[in-house]
Amino acid sequence: MVDAKMCALKHVGELRVKMLYRLPGGGIRMRSYNREEHPDDEYSAQDMVDCEIHVLGRVFWPSVLW
Repeated sequence: MVDAKMCALKHVGELRVKMLYRLPGGGIRMRSYNREEHPDDEYSAQDMVDCEIHVLGRVFWPSVLW
């Protein structure tokens, strides 16, 4: 995982796309582009297990279709 790259992840059964940052001890910080509405979430390594957070991979082609 590379800091500040957009990643797809599974969080309690839901698919999410967030920018991820590594934290000391194996945790992560999830950041949205619209931080005013959705502030950062931080999870320790144990929280990731408890909340069933699985990083699926990096999003390499974000696109919006109208």
